[in-house]
Amino acid sequence: MVCLDTSFIIALLRRDPRAERKLEEYVDSGTRLSTTPITACELFKGAYRSRKRDAEVRKVRDMLALLEMLDFSIGSCERYGKLVNDLERAGTPIGDLDAIIASLALTHNEPILTADKDHFERVPGLIVESW
Repeated sequence: MVCLDTSFIIALLRRDPRAERKLEEYVDSGTRLSTTPITACELFKGAYRSRKRDAEVRKVRDMLALLEMLDFSIGSCERYGKLVNDLERAGTPIGDLDAIIASLALTHNEPILTADKDHFERVPGLIVESW
């Protein structure tokens, strides 16, 4: 399974050919696809901000219906707390929302697919893929 970050899903919604090819690779290999509640929140925020709100909200709903949603757990919350503090001590913070996304991916032992590769590579143990 691979966890799709906001940047990748946005690229898909915008019909980016490179993102579509990457998605085809995963589908052809039978890889299960997931995302996080944080990514869903970010996608809906953007959709409701759009001038074409109804159509964009529908696209987001349709996309999310195809993905497994990773569950929050006490373990992922604890991992987040440790991660944020470790990154701050190291002088390499990534922001709370991305730290939550990274914590969820780590807790579920999933790589993350993102355009923010350099950003997420600051997270120890997280496998980061791009397209």
